[in-house]
Amino acid sequence: MVLRTIANKVGTFEVSGNAISYLQPLSTFNTQEMDLIEKKYREKMNTLQGHPQVVPAKDINFQSGQVCHDYDVTGYKSFNTLKTMYLEDKLQYYLSLIELAKNKEIKVLWNTQNLLIDEENQLVKVMVIENDALDIVNETSILNIVKELIVITLTNLEQVFGRPKRSDFFEQKEEVIQFTEMIYLRLNSLHQMKEYIEVMYEEVQERKQQEQAELEKRLANNKFASLLQRIPFFRAKTNNTEQLRIAHFDNEHTKKSAMVGKPRENNKRFLLGTVGIVLIAIVLNLVLTNANKNALSNDQTVPSASGETNMEPLYVQALLGESKELMDRLSKNEYDSLSEDHQSLLTQLWLEQGEYQRLLEQDEKAVSRITEYLTNQNKPKELDRLQVLLKVDNPHIAFSKGVLTKDPDAIINNRNLVELTDERKIHVVNALLQTGDVEKAKMFVSEKASDNDGLMDTIIAAEKNAVELKALEEQQVLLQKTIDESTDQEKVSEAKQKINEVNKKINELKK
Repeated sequence: MVLRTIANKVGTFEVSGNAISYLQPLSTFNTQEMDLIEKKYREKMNTLQGHPQVVPAKDINFQSGQVCHDYDVTGYKSFNTLKTMYLEDKLQYYLSLIELAKNKEIKVLWNTQNLLIDEENQLVKVMVIENDALDIVNETSILNIVKELIVITLTNLEQVFGRPKRSDFFEQKEEVIQFTEMIYLRLNSLHQMKEYIEVMYEEVQERKQQEQAELEKRLANNKFASLLQRIPFFRAKTNNTEQLRIAHFDNEHTKKSAMVGKPRENNKRFLLGTVGIVLIAIVLNLVLTNANKNALSNDQTVPSASGETNMEPLYVQALLGESKELMDRLSKNEYDSLSEDHQSLLTQLWLEQGEYQRLLEQDEKAVSRITEYLTNQNKPKELDRLQVLLKVDNPHIAFSKGVLTKDPDAIINNRNLVELTDERKIHVVNALLQTGDVEKAKMFVSEKASDNDGLMDTIIAAEKNAVELKALEEQQVLLQKTIDESTDQEKVSEAKQKINEVNKKINELKK
């Protein structure tokens, strides 16, 4: 299958796998002699001396009244690949694009089909250029062309007929909107655009270096973090938290199950969520500071080291997974008489031990906290037990079951009936994306989580994946066509190898 695209009033691009052809009627050339057309093309390429941004034709031939320039684009990607990148990753390509536009020795046929992306060298490359036999006519100024091409890479637009709407952008962050307005509306020369992008690029590189240096400094100086990393279950949890938060709905449950849902033969190595964090804080406070006997206030009802029994052994046991004895000890006291830290600790212990009734007695709204905990622990049977205790249907339970059963409709239908914690917002966005409703996902984030860049990044990634998937599927069709119909065994062999790579990428994107 060959994809044809109109390049200008007279020319056409044909794309077939890694081969691109540009066809233009012989009558539109400055000479009607093919030998002279080839000669003029070679002379032009010789004057450029292998310019890194120009892809040479591998053949020039005559086909049914048209001159055909054939190009091998193996290793390059289409210009629209830039749509799948974040702004800061596009800046180097924008500088390359401007350099190409400023080069007076190269007159470019400005069309997205005529531009290629060289990811290895971070360059924008061109195929069809003007020579003495072929005149190139661009109806718009080069400045406006470059502006429009940049806007195209930042939005879902294929043509620009005015200032783009916010909903057109892949990244809807203010910095991206401001960048586009500066490029499209305010800068009046290629030189100004280059200077502006160069400054921005340098700032990005400097910021990345500073962030790396600060991270290394924090890791080197943070003795507390160093100590926590020596605790196996805590290290595993912290390493996977961020990965969990940005996961898509299709694989979110799997990742959570891998982290917290597997049966544990040795419960002493396991303590979950805030329980582990609170216990660690208490143990560090009591043990690592030499168990200061005056750390607890005189009116605190929990026994101190000078009281009936030292609590430290119970904390350590709980840290190793034997938390019931600590829960029983704390439960003997009036809940309101406990310190805030111990109240938080006790409620988490009730969660761990399934004492939901006690939690509900202290707080009628605790159902939100309980259901989120049970969701994270992948405990559908406990959700059923909670439903029996409540005696009436509860949207938090329906929402949690939707997450565990990967039922996006249950999540979406109950999203306005539950407490929208950060975790639930993630589930809602992923459910909307799974149903393909990207616009509604954007609206939800704008209304409910405008300060959460991670959620918007998830939406952006989904949009970009969709663009990349579409391009790969089109390439898949062309390669399969070559395999089925070509009589050139070398081309068939190459197509088979390439289609395996494409299929692998498609499967990865669909995960």
